[in-house]
Amino acid sequence: MRAARLRSGEFELRRLRQVLAGVLALASVSLSGCASIMAHNGIGDARLAASAKMADMPGVRSWADDAPGDISAEVRRRLPNLPRLAQNSSVVDGRPVVETLALSGGGGDGAFGAGVLTGWSERGTRPEFEIVTGVSAGAIIAPFAFLGSRYDRQLKEIWTQYQTNEVITTSILPGLLGGPALADNAPLVALIAQYVDKKMLRAVAHEYSKGRMLFVLTTNLDAQRPVVWNMGEIARHGNDEALDLFRSVILASAAIPGALPPVSIPVVAGGKPYDELHVDGGVTREVFVLPVQAPFKAFDALYPAPPIRKLYIIKNGKITPESDVTKPKAISIAARAILTLTKSQNLLELYRIHRLAQDAGAEFNLLAVPPTFTMKAKEFFDPEYQAALFEEGRRIGRSGGQWSHKPTPPPLSAPVMAKQ
Repeated sequence: MRAARLRSGEFELRRLRQVLAGVLALASVSLSGCASIMAHNGIGDARLAASAKMADMPGVRSWADDAPGDISAEVRRRLPNLPRLAQNSSVVDGRPVVETLALSGGGGDGAFGAGVLTGWSERGTRPEFEIVTGVSAGAIIAPFAFLGSRYDRQLKEIWTQYQTNEVITTSILPGLLGGPALADNAPLVALIAQYVDKKMLRAVAHEYSKGRMLFVLTTNLDAQRPVVWNMGEIARHGNDEALDLFRSVILASAAIPGALPPVSIPVVAGGKPYDELHVDGGVTREVFVLPVQAPFKAFDALYPAPPIRKLYIIKNGKITPESDVTKPKAISIAARAILTLTKSQNLLELYRIHRLAQDAGAEFNLLAVPPTFTMKAKEFFDPEYQAALFEEGRRIGRSGGQWSHKPTPPPLSAPVMAKQ
């Protein structure tokens, strides 16, 4: 949720400056006991961290930056409960078609992806994707996208009907005095629990049994490494613990460091209990299409014939430069620089995926918020802004969109989407 993080920064930082005077006045008094301190029994040793497992659900996650030598053996080891990998019912020249949907982070701009999917359903051409991946805001969308158009109504509700105080509660002072964040995520926890229930878990498990894959990315803050979670394998367990973990992974992937508390996930390493702190997947990777570092062709042996791959990437934000006047103040300069760095890194990640696609002869398709959409959000979750962005995405999805086959930002004066 990177873009929203920076849009919300000015609102929160204004409040931060307002309370600083009060904090300084209390500097001589120890108030650290008033803050909600988060207990953490972390793993400081890299080798021990690499061996950490979920005690009752082995095989539900792996390092996203791993580069296994034998992909076939690794997939079979990690996915012993998957009978086969799903493939499109259509076959071209004896080759199965495999379609992947990748949903990026973007904070409140997740309304765009939700709108695109809804419009795509209305058009009647939305595929049943064999693989769906999500990061941050994309992680919130991903389970609904994975389950298909019957969940479009819930997507619209989530991304158009809630405002900031229904998603997070600001608590700056505890954060300054030793707490884990400047906001409380209790409303977001409740929101996820409202929509992610046992019925959804059963539906995800059913699709997983058919060989379809749903992946969500988090960042293990202690290890400084991306972690990919096999949400279908979690759902397969079907118990209360699985539901809690499913929700926790989505919450963690959307946990903006510093703004929202990290999510503590209990693990076992070396026969002893520990916990890991997981935050926004976008810290390490804003979008991804594969669960490990490997070329697409390394997966060919898992199919009856080398598949025809089609990648659909929805960037919940703009890839075009956005000119704005930067205030010559430290906070504004830092925020603007971070936003610029983030956008540059995201674009590099898209170029990397594009190169992977080129090397494998895969079809690369990208949609991003068009530069012609100029409305600005007034708060972290702004229902008016998000409703407009949802409708923009819906219009694009319904019209078929003009999918870009390269990650190069279009000229600002050029139309980037097909008109209705």
